[in-house]
Amino acid sequence: MRILYCIPHLYNSGGMERVLTQKVNWLAANTLHEITILTTERTPAGTPKCYFPLSEKVQVEELNINFNADYTKPLLSKYYAHMRRMSAYKRALTKYIRTHKIELCISLGGKEIAFLRHLPCRTIAEMHFAMNQRKQLLMANHTGAFWSLLGAIRTHQLVQAVKPLERLVVLTEADKKAWEQAGCTNVTVIPNPCMLDNCQLSTIHSQFPKTVLAVGRLHEQKGFDLLLEAWQPIEKHYPEYMLRIVGEGPKRKELEAQIENLHLQHVTLAGRAAEMAKEYAAASLFVLSSRYEGLPLALIEAMWCGTPCVAFDCPQGPAELLADGRGWLVPANDVEKLTQQIEYALAHPDEAAARAAKAQAFAQATYSEAAIMPQWEKVMNNE
Repeated sequence: MRILYCIPHLYNSGGMERVLTQKVNWLAANTLHEITILTTERTPAGTPKCYFPLSEKVQVEELNINFNADYTKPLLSKYYAHMRRMSAYKRALTKYIRTHKIELCISLGGKEIAFLRHLPCRTIAEMHFAMNQRKQLLMANHTGAFWSLLGAIRTHQLVQAVKPLERLVVLTEADKKAWEQAGCTNVTVIPNPCMLDNCQLSTIHSQFPKTVLAVGRLHEQKGFDLLLEAWQPIEKHYPEYMLRIVGEGPKRKELEAQIENLHLQHVTLAGRAAEMAKEYAAASLFVLSSRYEGLPLALIEAMWCGTPCVAFDCPQGPAELLADGRGWLVPANDVEKLTQQIEYALAHPDEAAARAAKAQAFAQATYSEAAIMPQWEKVMNNE
């Protein structure tokens, strides 16, 4: 089968890029599908077009539509520029599908989602965020009734766009329920596989320095500003521990300023890390402070490695992952409760280890490639 994946870009170290490269590498190694990845954004000069290793059997095509070029324009100018680029993108994608006889087009929720149902092939959407992610993203950066209304409109547009598709693949049962309540009858749940599948893991956490780990893009979504607030009293009560935040992104300068303003001495913004299994193995505790998620890859990876976990009960994902005593959930955005739960976990290492063991067994049974990818094969074959 000739399969085309659509994603904005591959040069970032984000979750969607990680998951897509992992899945297509598996497909290239285990099936006869011909796979192409089509991107819309221009790769910055001097940057490899693929951040993660990609099989030589997988082709990458760049359309260079460059929607990101309009990001900083005033709202009205941005709208007209966006519509021009959308028209160009639809023409280019349709032509590519016809020219290369593509049989299945899979969108990762990019701009093409608006016209995916009109493309001349089978079409599937896979969503890596919750149904109302568009509104969540707007409200994370703006306040007021206008932005709330705009977010609701954008969510409605998304729902209408995916209803006619052959299949809508989401990451959690909670998100499936939300889509079905909105009127979608084509929803299937397939979680993301863990990137650390087949990695050699260390299980001896006590031999490493005392570290509380957080992982993710330095972005409003990940709530690292909330984590820093929560960390301030912990630093006084547990001065032997270091908070290590692994990731890079647009909020670095703001987070650096916050660290200085809070007079935090035991926090490191470590940037990107090449060997994440070692990062999790070195941690006494993993903390997810996100305002919203789809299915948090970093949380799955921490569970996979047997690292005790504390997470905000944000939509979506953490509640399903840490259920049945596999970790600790904290009310979403409650900084004080997050502080208390982190301190409790550090003060009760035996309980933390027991929860981590349950989480590790669950993650390795549920999120391996062997468990996940056959589910995708059935969807691709329309079974």
